[in-house]
Amino acid sequence: MGYRFRYGVLGAGGVSKSLVGRLPINMRNLGPVASISFRVASRIANTRRAGYAARSADELNAAAVVLVHSRPGQACLLLDILETADIEWGGKAVIFCDCDDAPEVRARLKLRGASTAVARHFGIPGRILVAGNGPALTAAQRIAHELKLKPVGILPDAPDTFDAAVTLATAAITPLIDRVAGLLRDAGIRDGEAARIASALFAQTAGDYAHSGKQSWAWYTRPPRAERIGNQIAAAGAHLGPELRRLLLFGLETFAKYPDLERELSAAPEKQA
Repeated sequence: MGYRFRYGVLGAGGVSKSLVGRLPINMRNLGPVASISFRVASRIANTRRAGYAARSADELNAAAVVLVHSRPGQACLLLDILETADIEWGGKAVIFCDCDDAPEVRARLKLRGASTAVARHFGIPGRILVAGNGPALTAAQRIAHELKLKPVGILPDAPDTFDAAVTLATAAITPLIDRVAGLLRDAGIRDGEAARIASALFAQTAGDYAHSGKQSWAWYTRPPRAERIGNQIAAAGAHLGPELRRLLLFGLETFAKYPDLERELSAAPEKQA
């Protein structure tokens, strides 16, 4: 079917700071802007200086692509509005921009004939995550191009897997960097310098991995001396020592190296003297 507008927006909470707010949309290609209330819809449209505030989400039927953005606290209400709207979903594209992609909602929309996609920042400047199918994926890739961003494409149903990787590389690793800085301080290095050295060590490791992959692992070609490893685990203390042991075992298991050392570390007591 033909559409009067390229884009419609369903949004609430921080739309101007999302991909929706950055997209160079003008009066000719942005149409209805819907939200949890007409007042909020008007505010979004006025901030964008394009489109018009919709009295009902039904008006999104006039747009080929619906761009969705919401803060977590408003997502349930907004998605309920989307699903109950009187919209002909066949051929419609829905893109979840910088927000929870709501896999169960995406699945239901696909059953009703819509194509869906996710487009969101993930912490690396100049890149955005893009996942989806059909016209929605094409539209998401076009958005990346219009914003001069490099799309990082993943499988349609893999955003949670991608997010797990990002969490592991960010929130999960920061406490480890902090513990490394703590050990450096215990070794006599001043606070600021300890933090800088810890950060540099992790950056160097990541850079080496980008260049050589698993072969950059410090022990890939030659195992460490078990005695030195034992001394280091003991020096790390009763609290951090067991964690260091588990991380070393994780590395040995990951790269399937040095089974004798793995058995020795596994058999060693968890508590340090």
